[in-house]
Amino acid sequence: MNPPATLTLDAVFALADELEILQRLPRAGFVMSGVAAPQTVAAHSFGVALWSLMLIERMAVPATLDRAKVLTMAVLHELAEARLTDIPQPARRYLGEQLVSDTERRVVDDMLAASPAHWRAAWHEFEDGATLEARIAKAADKLELMHRILMYEQQHNGALARFWRGDTNCRAEGLDAARELFEEMQRRHDQHHPGPAVQLPKPTQ
Repeated sequence: MNPPATLTLDAVFALADELEILQRLPRAGFVMSGVAAPQTVAAHSFGVALWSLMLIERMAVPATLDRAKVLTMAVLHELAEARLTDIPQPARRYLGEQLVSDTERRVVDDMLAASPAHWRAAWHEFEDGATLEARIAKAADKLELMHRILMYEQQHNGALARFWRGDTNCRAEGLDAARELFEEMQRRHDQHHPGPAVQLPKPTQ
């Protein structure tokens, strides 16, 4: 006998209907950088799931690692943007990261009220960034971003130099495997765009 469903039919379609906009919503940073046909939020979330899988395969992970939770985080981490849109960095600086974070938490709790509790728990765990699962998903979030930048640069699509300045977009979350991947991305970028290298933070693990 199958276990009882944890999502009602109405809840399934309500969530799927609302999140469909993420397949059409462009990433704000790319819009502001003049990228033609910029990546959508949904495409980014798929990329984060992919980079999470690849990152895990390059790590010596403990047997207790919850891979399903990592993928849940990857799929759901931009959920709030279905209602708030993708808030660009200039707006975040004026609003303050704490206000944005608090608002996103309220929105996600509301959006997932009829969904399994472990979905909400995974989203909050990702935001807190303390567990290994969250650190993997967070590193994958930035890996996907910088790989997308590399692809746009190869296509001569947009003004993207600012994404390489500083270490904000290359946070390895203390994971050696993620740091190695960021360094390889930097190397590939430098082949075509020589200049000051990103100073990656030292690994903490």
